Amino acid sequence: MELHTAPPPPPPPPPSKRLGKVMSLCMVVGTIIGSGITVLPATVAPFGFNIVLAFAVTIVGTICLALAMARLALKLPGGPYTYISVAFGDTTAFVTMWSYLISQWTGVAAVAIAVGGALGHVFPMVSSGVPLAAVAIGSILVLALVNLTGARSAGMLQVTATLIKIVPLLLVVLLVLLRLGTGQPLEALAPAPISMAGIAGAAALMLFAFTGFESAAVSTNVTDDAADVVPSATVNGTIFVALIYLVATLSVLWLLPAAVAGSSSAPFADATAPTLGPVAGALVAVIGAISAFGTGNALILLSVEVARSIANAGDLPPAFARTNRAGVATFSLLAATTVAVLLVLASISDNFVTVFNFVALVSAVAALVLYLVCAAAALKLKAEKPVLAGIAILYAVAMFVGAGWEATLWGFGLMLAGLPLRWWSRRLNSKAGGSTPATVPAPAELRE
Repeated sequence: MELHTAPPPPPPPPPSKRLGKVMSLCMVVGTIIGSGITVLPATVAPFGFNIVLAFAVTIVGTICLALAMARLALKLPGGPYTYISVAFGDTTAFVTMWSYLISQWTGVAAVAIAVGGALGHVFPMVSSGVPLAAVAIGSILVLALVNLTGARSAGMLQVTATLIKIVPLLLVVLLVLLRLGTGQPLEALAPAPISMAGIAGAAALMLFAFTGFESAAVSTNVTDDAADVVPSATVNGTIFVALIYLVATLSVLWLLPAAVAGSSSAPFADATAPTLGPVAGALVAVIGAISAFGTGNALILLSVEVARSIANAGDLPPAFARTNRAGVATFSLLAATTVAVLLVLASISDNFVTVFNFVALVSAVAALVLYLVCAAAALKLKAEKPVLAGIAILYAVAMFVGAGWEATLWGFGLMLAGLPLRWWSRRLNSKAGGSTPATVPAPAELRE
């Protein structure tokens, strides 16, 4: 029997602090539907019809990735750190999860910036520069306070935000149907030539909007009946969101001229205001801000759980694993909050879309490492059909190319920066008499 090294799962929080079935599904839907979709029409507008083909690639690739993670969650409880440790060893597990932690921290900064961008439609003074940063930082601090009280509080906020954030997505679809019903012409997509580069570029920008489908798997240790809940929440949530994204994004671009959509900080609000009036547009903008806020809530919760799992493996200082009475790793929460605030301060600029695009791409690249390695783990451990796992792997590799060399280098640089921290943490744990992670066998059905 072959033995694999894997960290022991962290002790679960009390039942009252755990996530139920509805909350787990809302974690997936609410994490995916966030700042990504509220800004997506603006970021992909210049790509024209490439958008449709990029959506097809993104939907198929994302669902294959979601299936791989869902199958792993069903076959091997314990979350991604465990999957990767069993398949490829502790070092690969650390590098992967550290990269994913970076994606959560940068993601929190990106969605906080999107909160300010959405509110800038109502209050123009906060649409850029220092006022935008102030709103973003305020959002991060409020979310930190919510998460400090435990997973149950964060989960309740997620359910509420998820129900609210779907409204503008459905509203733009209804406005398109109204135009068609009254015989009004729809706006044309940007006249961009169809090309592989255009499809890959648009798909890479879409990836950030789709990140979050893994949230149920990452939060396995704070989920009731995880073996049943996590796979269904992952797959059903991803498919549901993918269909809404496709229709909503095209609807916005059919309502707004391509040039206007491409420079908008709140495209859903700009798309509804001409028909329903400025008050309705302002309301949609506020809902967009709530949408981004809800995503930030889920990202902070996930980052705390990821940091805690790494610390329990001895690869981060013990402080990252210590919890308060609500089961929250407070130092991990403080680290997430601090890094996100620093990233917001470092990204102050007068160009909202440019700043958001870069931070979002770096976050997506860092998350891609987890997606690629988990798809490879599903293939190696025979948890997923080879064809589907192969599609997931090819998609992840293609997205690294689509993200561009600058964002990819930043993502890989931040990933490798974790190795010295791991070395120092292991020395620190060794001097403190810390225990070595337990060795556990892979389940029989996952052994080669």
